[in-house]
Amino acid sequence: MKPTRFLVLIPFLVTGLMLGVLIAFSGEATGASLNRAQTENRDRLFSTNACVDCDLKGADLAGWNLLGADLRRADLSGADLRGTFLTGASLQDARLVEANLRGAVIGGTVMSGANLQGSDLAGVNGNRVTLTQANLTGVDLSGALLEHANLEGADLSRASFKDADLYEARFLFAQMAETNFLGANLHEADFSEAETSGMWTDGTTTCPDLRPGPCVFQ
Repeated sequence: MKPTRFLVLIPFLVTGLMLGVLIAFSGEATGASLNRAQTENRDRLFSTNACVDCDLKGADLAGWNLLGADLRRADLSGADLRGTFLTGASLQDARLVEANLRGAVIGGTVMSGANLQGSDLAGVNGNRVTLTQANLTGVDLSGALLEHANLEGADLSRASFKDADLYEARFLFAQMAETNFLGANLHEADFSEAETSGMWTDGTTTCPDLRPGPCVFQ
């Protein structure tokens, strides 16, 4: 390349370089803005124990102490809540699609109307949790402690309660299709008006009348 032609190309090269820098900076600024927004929401939750209507999608809240927290209508889709303490918290109408609550403590938590579709609640301590009208489609609740849990009107299609303790749980008007209760304790559980034909029970299931399964409902 002749020197003259190179000198002519210099302005275009500089302009292209500057444009590339500006695009990269813009991308970093956008990412920083998103991170700041999430951080602000997390900080608000940490300082006030409340984040109503809050966007916390994908937030890492594993092991946090959120006892009595007000998270009504919050979006916690894909959030990491493993081992989180949520006793007495309100997650009414919250969105927890594909959230990870494995081993979380949700005893006494209000989750009425919450969308937990596809979430992982294996091994949760959820005695007296309220899940009325909740969407629990495809949820893993295997090994969960759910004594006196209220699941009235909940959608339990393809949910797994394998080996869960559901003593005196309430399933009135609950919807079930391919719902797994193998190995579950259903002693004194109330299935009045529930769609029990979609339940999976066998000899490892303890039925409401204390007899081994398969459970028969009138």
